[in-house]
Amino acid sequence: MPSFRSSDARRVVLSVDYEVFGNGSGDVRQHILNPTEQMARLCESHGFPLTVFFEVEEYLAFERYRRELTEACGYDPAGLIREQVLALARRGHDIQLHLHPEWHGGRWNGQEWVLRQDQETVDSLFESQGEATSYVASRKRVIDALLEEARTRRRVQVYRAGAFSAQPGRRLLTALAENGIVIDSSVVKGMTRWNGHGALDYRQAPNAKGPWRVTNDVVREDPAGAVWEFPIYSVMGRRWQQATFARFKAKFSRNVPRAQQTRLVRQLGIRRSPFAFLRFLVEPVPIKLDFHNLEPMKLLHLIRSAPKPENGLPDVLVLIGHTKEHIDNHGFGTFLRLLDSESDIKVVGFAEVAEIVKSL
Repeated sequence: MPSFRSSDARRVVLSVDYEVFGNGSGDVRQHILNPTEQMARLCESHGFPLTVFFEVEEYLAFERYRRELTEACGYDPAGLIREQVLALARRGHDIQLHLHPEWHGGRWNGQEWVLRQDQETVDSLFESQGEATSYVASRKRVIDALLEEARTRRRVQVYRAGAFSAQPGRRLLTALAENGIVIDSSVVKGMTRWNGHGALDYRQAPNAKGPWRVTNDVVREDPAGAVWEFPIYSVMGRRWQQATFARFKAKFSRNVPRAQQTRLVRQLGIRRSPFAFLRFLVEPVPIKLDFHNLEPMKLLHLIRSAPKPENGLPDVLVLIGHTKEHIDNHGFGTFLRLLDSESDIKVVGFAEVAEIVKSL
C-alpha cells in the first residue's frame, strides 16, 4: 500500500473527463477516442498514469441505442469505448467514475440526443437513499467489471460529478461511502452557478487545494466523514485572465461543433451590451489548473506556488482536462516534459491517492 510522509514529493494527478459535449453533441471518435489515445501515449512516454473519469451514464445510453447509433455514425460508439477503456486499464492508466445525471433516461431521436437538463445531480434523480445507493453501485459495477476483465486489481474508488454538480450531495456522498468510494473530486473553490434547474456554490469550500472529509455537503468539512474531497486546484482571478490562447483554441477550434460554440457564447451573455461585456470581463472567477486551457509554463508556476497542506495531509494537486478539448499534442506534450524535469513533483493516478487516504 502506498504511504505518505510530509517530506514526500508533491503529487500531481492528471485527470481527464472522458465524454462528449454536455448537450450530447459530438463525435465519439473525434471527441473521446482519438484525443484520449494521444494523451495516453504522451503520458506513457514519460511513465505517467492518466486518470480517466469515464462517463458511465453516457456510455450506457450509447449501449441502449447501439443499433441506431451504428447506423447513424457508421461505427459502434459503445463498442469502441469499451475496447479503449479495457486497453487503457491494461496499460496501467487509472479509470474512475464520472456521471452526468441528465443522461439518465436520455433518448436518441434519430438525429440528436434528448437529455434531461433538469437532472444535474445524483440527488435530483431519486427520492430515497436506497435508490441513490443502488444507482451508484450499478454504475460503479460497469467499470469494475471492465477492470476485472482487464486483469487489474484496481477498482473504482474515486468519483467526479458531471459539470462539477455535486451539491447538495447528501444522498450522493452517502451512496459513495456505502459503495467503497473514498474520494470525490468535484469541487472548484470559488465556482458558483445558477441556471434555473439547479445551483452550486463552492465559494465556502475549506481550501482551494484540500483535502477534507465530508458527509452531507462537499464544501462542509466533517472530521468524521467517510469520503474525502480532493478539489480541482484553482486560484481566484478575473474572467479576462481566462482569455488565454490555449483556452480560446480549446473552446472555439474547428474541433468544436458550431452549435456548441453558439451555445457557449449565449451562456456567457457577452453580446448583451458593451457595458455588460466589461462587467463580464472583471468578474472574479476561479482559474482551474486545466491543462487544455492554460499555457504549460503558467501551469507549472501554479503547481510550484501552491501552498503546502496543513496538518500533515497529503500534498496532492488535482489537474483537469477534457477529451473534447484536446486539439493537438503540442501544449500537453510540452507540459508533460516540464513535469518530467521537476524532481520534486511526482505524477500519480487517483487510485494511488485513494490508497493513501484509506490509511489516514
